[in-house]
Amino acid sequence: MRIQEHPAQRNVPATLGEGNTPLVSAVAQNVPSGGELFFKLENCNPTGSYKDRFVAAQVTHMLQVGDTACMATSSGNTGSALAAYCARYQLRCVILVNQDAPGGKLAQMQAHGARVLRVPQFVSNAQVTAAVFSLLQELSASLHVPLVVSAYRYCPEGMQGVEAIAHELASIAPDHVFIPVGGGGLYSAVVKGFCAAGGKMPRIHAVQPEGCQTVVSAFLNGSRRIEEVESRTRISGLSVPADIDASRALELLLRCGGSGIAVSDAEVFTAQGILMEQEGIYAEPAGATAFAGWRRAVKAGKVRENERSVCLVTGHGFKDPASVESVAARHQAVTAPLECLRETVCQLLK
Repeated sequence: MRIQEHPAQRNVPATLGEGNTPLVSAVAQNVPSGGELFFKLENCNPTGSYKDRFVAAQVTHMLQVGDTACMATSSGNTGSALAAYCARYQLRCVILVNQDAPGGKLAQMQAHGARVLRVPQFVSNAQVTAAVFSLLQELSASLHVPLVVSAYRYCPEGMQGVEAIAHELASIAPDHVFIPVGGGGLYSAVVKGFCAAGGKMPRIHAVQPEGCQTVVSAFLNGSRRIEEVESRTRISGLSVPADIDASRALELLLRCGGSGIAVSDAEVFTAQGILMEQEGIYAEPAGATAFAGWRRAVKAGKVRENERSVCLVTGHGFKDPASVESVAARHQAVTAPLECLRETVCQLLK
């Protein structure tokens, strides 16, 4: 029997089967006067988020140049994806996260063998975040270890892998695409992908939590400058108070004719509940943010009845178990002894 060579030893793209994720239509009751609505299920990627596309391309680049270790910053999903791909390709991995990173994402990183450092106020506080990035860039240069951040500013090779989302959407020619925005990399990648694909250019909307609206605030104020903010949102993954790819995203937002939409955390949690209870889509809060933005746009009359929209569902519900508890609590499990089982089942079926 021929023994297959480990993929890390060959000049082949790193992969766990990411990409080409499902595109499903919304059920009718959730689309009042909002035209056709589709969900792009990026939560169906191998580790549960769109970040697999970024990490696959970035790890491919790392293997090509001979890297054997890396450092990374993450609010959760980049770290989860990077840990998995580094385990597959035998790369050492150190990941810095903030103190409040969701347990589901931390467990993923640790289960794949990544070394995780929790830094208080990292991500939520702009000054702490800037200091951490400054230190990591210094270490990256002195130790010759790549710093992996899902942003064009740091890892353009990896971000090119995210642009494929637009190519997969181009075939249905959407009129609107709603994208959750944290650092701005995902938004930038999708716009760049549509530009490269040619053909019809949809209006691509940036949706951010009100508690951390770096891009949207500048857009609404008519400014071309990103201001750092103190993050107050509870939406993990979208709490990015500093300008990483925000300036790039703002420039592309202004160029492509999209809108900047700010939504409250409450709107996001409502959208998450609808996705779970009425669409069968198990999404984390960040993964429901685009849908919250679409709902607000429909109410504002920005989406017409004859138009087609796509919302990106960027991350899986298992990433943030605590966020699911309030929805699950509405459907408590019932204990029924055998002698009451028939009656209980019949009652529950009514």
